[in-house]
Amino acid sequence: MVNKKMLLSILIIAFVGIAAAGTWANFVVSAESTGNTLTAGELGIDLNRPLQRAFAVNGIIPDSKEQIEYKCLFFFEDEYFVNIRNTGNIPGQLFISATESSSVQSLADNVKIYYSTNPNDPNPIEITDTPVDTGEVLNGGQSTTLYFWYSYKNVDSSIQNNEMGQTLNVDMKFELRNPETSVSTIPGA
Repeated sequence: MVNKKMLLSILIIAFVGIAAAGTWANFVVSAESTGNTLTAGELGIDLNRPLQRAFAVNGIIPDSKEQIEYKCLFFFEDEYFVNIRNTGNIPGQLFISATESSSVQSLADNVKIYYSTNPNDPNPIEITDTPVDTGEVLNGGQSTTLYFWYSYKNVDSSIQNNEMGQTLNVDMKFELRNPETSVSTIPGA
């Protein structure tokens, strides 16, 4: 009889617990936002040069033995420049590199190419075959202009005599890269 009373007490407690839980009410409403998309940004590059042509300098001569002389690269009678424009819609960090080649290797070793954003820069920056960060970040639609110089190291005449009349080919590469740390131009991003 005691067991029956205990069992009945447990059943009553369980029933009251279930009844209490069943009378608890939560209001729930929901709404959905569908059709959301994320589109990757685009980088694009456009080069504008004088008459869309490359520079060509004839009759270059070695610098003085005492110092490097930065000689402005010319296109006809005007300074040679390249206007670089980001045609994309995200910021792009500008890098530049150059590959020099000649049938006489010493000519490629002794002639250096330089750039600057300042057409009157007394100390332009050397362009190497490894891409160099110009420090310029171009937002979509933005552009910058780079000006160019060369120097011709004066070395022993036996080496220099082999360079006479030889041609140095210079291929410049301009790259826009998504900056490692960039501030988005998209509100809220």
